[in-house]
Amino acid sequence: MNASSSSSSLSFSTTSSSAGQADALSSRDLRVLDALRPFLGAQAEALFEANGRSLHRLIGVARDASGIGWLQMRSGLCLARELLIEDLRPSQAFRSAYAVSDYLKLHFAGQAHESFAVLFLSAQHTMLAFEDMFRGTLTQTGVYPREVVKRALQLNASAVILAHNHPSGQIEPSEADLVLTRVLKEALALVDVQVLDHFIMGNNRAASMAERGLL
Repeated sequence: MNASSSSSSLSFSTTSSSAGQADALSSRDLRVLDALRPFLGAQAEALFEANGRSLHRLIGVARDASGIGWLQMRSGLCLARELLIEDLRPSQAFRSAYAVSDYLKLHFAGQAHESFAVLFLSAQHTMLAFEDMFRGTLTQTGVYPREVVKRALQLNASAVILAHNHPSGQIEPSEADLVLTRVLKEALALVDVQVLDHFIMGNNRAASMAERGLL
């Protein structure tokens, strides 16, 4: 990783993890299947099983699959995100890490590649924009501080919340994550933009660097 200037490309990496599945359908599994059948019909149970009974993985399939059922699932996910974001619109200030992390969980759900996203906020800490800025491979991506600074200036942002996902599910900040955060914080400070938090997302979980005292 090269952190020598705000225009350099920074990388963050992940580790792999796996989990086993029980044989019997739980009450939660049955509820998920009931919700999936209107979208996937008779194939719902087979697809659920093929994806390890993980709704997270199934949403990952829906992101790239064709067909009306998959399209409807993606639309439902989009509506769920918009339902959460209503509380983060200009009428509400960004004061709840829980609300932000819930929105980010839906945004990154089922995503098999790493990506880096930024929430751009006003002086009152209300949302101006939320954008995926960089996309990577399964294990890493490059982040260009100059592009983040440029977009913050275009939006006249006063603060940002950073977020990236670890497809492996590991949400502990790596040394590379800490370096990335520090370089972005220093670069944005030059144009009076504050970094409020950096969330790491994985397997429907979130780690807040601000809550851990790492900013």
